[in-house]
Amino acid sequence: MEEVSKRTGLTPRSIRYYEELGLLRPCDRTAGGFRLFAEADIAQLLRINELQTLLGFSLAEIKQTLQTDAMRAEVREAYLGTTDPAVRKDLLDQADGLIQSQIRIIDERMGRLAKLREEHVERLNRVNARRAELVDGPQEQSPDPAVAGQAGARNG
Repeated sequence: MEEVSKRTGLTPRSIRYYEELGLLRPCDRTAGGFRLFAEADIAQLLRINELQTLLGFSLAEIKQTLQTDAMRAEVREAYLGTTDPAVRKDLLDQADGLIQSQIRIIDERMGRLAKLREEHVERLNRVNARRAELVDGPQEQSPDPAVAGQAGARNG
């Protein structure tokens, strides 16, 4: 388990938890009870870690993504196992739908991240404007007519 922890950057506790949640298939064990990890298990743990740390996926989103990955693998195997054009077309349609669902999840996440980034850029701009006022002194700016009109309406 120690070597797997080092390779994946995950704690043994996290690895056991992912196994309990069904994100990782139960590992084989030695006669002494130690977990045995195949390269596929390590790849799965790296994928989980990437989805969680890089994309910020929740455990539920990770589980859904891994299930979709497994379904895509089944579709790929079925595709390779047949030469019937009609069956292959249906399988390609299934693969298309699975991939589209993953893209939607990523697009939604990217949209939320873009909004969060935009909010932080606005905050940074306000901080920099205040810093400039301290260094350069207050600047006379012509008021925005829309803002001035609103202030006048509130005061009037």
